[in-house]
Amino acid sequence: MTVSFENKLCVITGGSSGIGYAIAERLARERARLLLVARDATALQTAAERLRAAGATEVRTLSADVASDADMEKLAPAIAAIGEAADLVVNSAGIVSAGFLDDVPMDEWRRLHDVNVLGLLRVVHATLPAMQARAARGGGGGHLVNIASAAGLVSFPGLAAYGATKSAVVTLSECLRLELAASGIGVTVVCPGFVQTPIAGKFRLFGRMDNERTRRFVGDWFERNRLDAGTVADRTLDAVRRNRRLVVVGRDAVPGYWAKRLAPGLLERVLRRATPSGRKRAAT
Repeated sequence: MTVSFENKLCVITGGSSGIGYAIAERLARERARLLLVARDATALQTAAERLRAAGATEVRTLSADVASDADMEKLAPAIAAIGEAADLVVNSAGIVSAGFLDDVPMDEWRRLHDVNVLGLLRVVHATLPAMQARAARGGGGGHLVNIASAAGLVSFPGLAAYGATKSAVVTLSECLRLELAASGIGVTVVCPGFVQTPIAGKFRLFGRMDNERTRRFVGDWFERNRLDAGTVADRTLDAVRRNRRLVVVGRDAVPGYWAKRLAPGLLERVLRRATPSGRKRAAT
C-alpha cells in the first residue's frame, strides 16, 4: 500500500539508536518531519545530523527520560511547537534484563515497569489528546506504534520480569486500538525476537543467570536470530500503512508465536530444554 510520510510529524522515543533510529531513518528517506526523544543529548544530536543528511524535512530532538513525569511534561509542548499533532508516534524506548523470577530484585521489577510500561503510557498521555482533538475536527487521526517483544507473547524462561512488561504493552495496545477505532487513530504493536541492537550489550543478568554460560547463551541467541533493526523498521512501517494490529518478526519469534497458539504443550517441552542453567537451578 502506497502511503507517504512526507511532511508528516513523527515522534519516536528511543530514536537515537536501535529500532527507533532505524524507523526514523526510513521516515527520513520519505522526507518526514521528526521529533526524536531519548536521554542521551549527544547521541540525539548525532542521530539528528545523520537523519537530516538522509533527507528528513525537519529533525528536532528532546532529551528526556520516559520514566520521568517531569521530562514527559515537556513532550506535548515540544510537539505543539512543530505542528498541530503527531501523525505517527513510535514508542521504542525500552530496557531489558533477565533472571529467574525469584532472583530478580523488586527494584529491577520497578525499573522495568517504569520504563517499558509506564514510560509508554506517559508518552501516550502526552501525545494522544492533540491527535484526538484533530480527528474530532475532521483532520487525520494518526497512528500509534508500540514496540513490545516476542517475550510479550511467549513465556521464555528467565524473562518473567521483562516479559511481564511486554505482555502489558501488548494488552494495552490491543485495548487502545479498540478504544480509538471510531476516531480513526490506528494502533499497532510490534513483537520482534532478539534484535541485533545496542540493547544486546546492556542485557542485565540476575541471580543464578548471572554467569558466563548464560552470557554466551544470550549472545549466541542474538547472533542466531540474525534480526536487524532495519528489518523490524520495514515491517513496522508496512504495518502502519496497512493499519495492522500485530507484527511478529524474527526467526525465534514467529515459530514461537504459532507454537504457543497451536501446540502449547510442545512449546513448553522445548522451552524447558532451552532454559539457561536450568538443570543447575533445579538441583539447588
